[in-house]
Amino acid sequence: MLLSDYVKKVKVFFEKHHNAEDAEAMSKYMKYNFPFLGITAPRRKDLFKIFFNTFPIPAYDETKILVKELFNLPEREYHYFAVQMLLKHKRKWSPTDIVYFESLILTKSWWDSVDLISSKIISPFFLKYPNLAVAMTDSWSQSRNVWLKRVSIIYQLSYKKNTNTEILTRHILENAAQNDFFIQKAIGWSLREYSKTDYRWVLNFIIQNTSLKTLSKREAIKWIDDKGLIT
Repeated sequence: MLLSDYVKKVKVFFEKHHNAEDAEAMSKYMKYNFPFLGITAPRRKDLFKIFFNTFPIPAYDETKILVKELFNLPEREYHYFAVQMLLKHKRKWSPTDIVYFESLILTKSWWDSVDLISSKIISPFFLKYPNLAVAMTDSWSQSRNVWLKRVSIIYQLSYKKNTNTEILTRHILENAAQNDFFIQKAIGWSLREYSKTDYRWVLNFIIQNTSLKTLSKREAIKWIDDKGLIT
């Protein structure tokens, strides 16, 4: 595999911090879908900061090429780092970038990368370009790809009072009958987060929509139940 000079620098820097024991544990946690260098989340945060302070971030167009190159590497930490590179160019995101971001969701997909891209990229992107949210997320919700479906359900997790409940309702109900674990958990997660803003809405939603799977309902009411709000 031919690597650009920048990606070579990334590899040299992060390989110095390889930890075989942690790598095994992290790969096992991810069902051995990906190998890891063994750099834990707190350590990654520090190393990302050090790297960006040492090596200037490339221009945005070049960064998008490098991100794809990083996603081609096997170790999962490089995929996480790639997302951080895109965040450095947040102000330069344009409406057409949603096609590129969608391609990242579909690249070496698993819940960790999908949720990271959803929270760090898709969520702020649709706040910046709200006119694109309905068409794009509706298409994701109706797609055959479980990860696009998951993002359509969870991308509003941090929106709180700005949550579009019409979109949330539509995407949940379109996928409520899905047996896939990651979809059921996503539905429960999205409802649980919104319950912190409007728990009565969530309780009424659960009561009115009997198509929800047991796992989704159980996840949805966790915060409400913990707060003793179910009477």
